[in-house]
Amino acid sequence: MSVQYAYTLSQYFRMQISHSDDLGKTRIRMEKIHMQKLGIQKGDIVKMIGGRTTYAFCIQLDDDHYNPNEKNFVCLDEVSRNVPVIRVSDLTYSNLQNFHIGNLVELQKSNAVKANKIIVKPIYAIESNEKENFNLNWLDEQVIVSKWDRIIGRHDPKKTLGFFVIDASPPSDAWIVDRDTSVELSDGIPENFIGMITRGGNLNSVIAVVQKIKSDDFEATISAIEVYDNCMKIIMYVKDSIVHQGDWTSGLCTPTIRMWDDLGNHYMFNRYGARSGGGQFGDSLWGGANKHDNFSEISLIVIPPLDKNAQELNVSIEQLLWDIRKHPPHNLVPVNKGPSIVMTPGSPMDEKCAIHGGPWNFKINIKEK
Repeated sequence: MSVQYAYTLSQYFRMQISHSDDLGKTRIRMEKIHMQKLGIQKGDIVKMIGGRTTYAFCIQLDDDHYNPNEKNFVCLDEVSRNVPVIRVSDLTYSNLQNFHIGNLVELQKSNAVKANKIIVKPIYAIESNEKENFNLNWLDEQVIVSKWDRIIGRHDPKKTLGFFVIDASPPSDAWIVDRDTSVELSDGIPENFIGMITRGGNLNSVIAVVQKIKSDDFEATISAIEVYDNCMKIIMYVKDSIVHQGDWTSGLCTPTIRMWDDLGNHYMFNRYGARSGGGQFGDSLWGGANKHDNFSEISLIVIPPLDKNAQELNVSIEQLLWDIRKHPPHNLVPVNKGPSIVMTPGSPMDEKCAIHGGPWNFKINIKEK
């Protein structure tokens, strides 16, 4: 019997760039109406699940707040238009490892305990005398931490000794830390320290999938799932006619994927794999002659490794997001020697996120795989 993938008192939110007052803090901001729906008051703690699970304080979003650098979301369907937006501080965004503004986050009201002691691994190498004097008096305010979170202040990082969280006491999933929290230094290496597979990694099997999603303006295919000692890798391709319109010339597709098995194990998106997770090809591959003239090939790492007793995988593609931007024309490369061409960086107004919501669900029988 398959386990249904359902959430209690939680909701999906779309990430938008942080509020200007929240840099270096563990905060999110949302509209009052959504706080009320989830029973959240100002200053309450929320749990968020993205590429990782992390925690933050919740603050009400100002009705008149405007950030000129915010992402432009172009929603291609009604489902996408109805997803509420939260503003995620830079530190919380980093700890979520959700990789793209515009991606989805599961959020619910939660709690944390006050840490008596926190065990940390300094981000930067420090001298012996600095180790003796390591403290948290540089924190601007209380922060919420969980295992393997990264905390760093807003100041010069070489003067502000940021850290990775190894553990804390008393036992909990999340802790409140402030300047008065005692600190113990550790040489432990944080899990997935640089986003790479650091042990195991032997390919054990390949599950052929070949599941397709078709729409008027895109076609997505999950071709296979590679099973390794310590993770799985989802191989996926997307053809679309969304990107090459008007002046928009480049746009790699990134999916939000949830996966769980018949034993109730949930597998989380950890990072992109192989060539930074994907390649995007346009007219050079498709020539513009086909209906779909943009092509993305994507690989996604999910953890933990597949349970050996699982007999069925459930996959849900929650949304597809194209991070679209303008580029100079391809014919700017000079044939003859001459002055170098200066590539002017695009402004945030030259980028947008085209989003198509799902979910699209399917099951994979792995009993004989």
